[in-house]
Amino acid sequence: MTEAIITSVLEEALKQASERIARKLTEGKRLTDTEVIILLLDQMNRRMEIMNESLNRRIDDLGASLNKRIDDTNRRIDDLNTSLNKRIDDLKEEVKLLKQEVSSIKSDIINLLKEKLIGT
Repeated sequence: MTEAIITSVLEEALKQASERIARKLTEGKRLTDTEVIILLLDQMNRRMEIMNESLNRRIDDLGASLNKRIDDTNRRIDDLNTSLNKRIDDLKEEVKLLKQEVSSIKSDIINLLKEKLIGT
């Protein structure tokens, strides 16, 4: 918090000093070494702000891209999960039908054996 306030105050002081120096230049007066350094600092500060904004945009873009990729991956996982659950349900149904068929065949064999035993 304190750092932000100090930075804000320094930026404003640098801006005001640069404006004062710019007026001095328009009047055709000669600049001191300190004033030249202040102008250089102001230019460096502006470039750093531009670079910071650019980096923040890139970070935001990367974050959005990463979130999209994660969402796409999650969707594919959900689709795969749905597909696998359907296959499992289909297999369960097939096993159920096979059990019924085996039970029916078993009953038929028992009946045939009973008929053979009774018939002999």
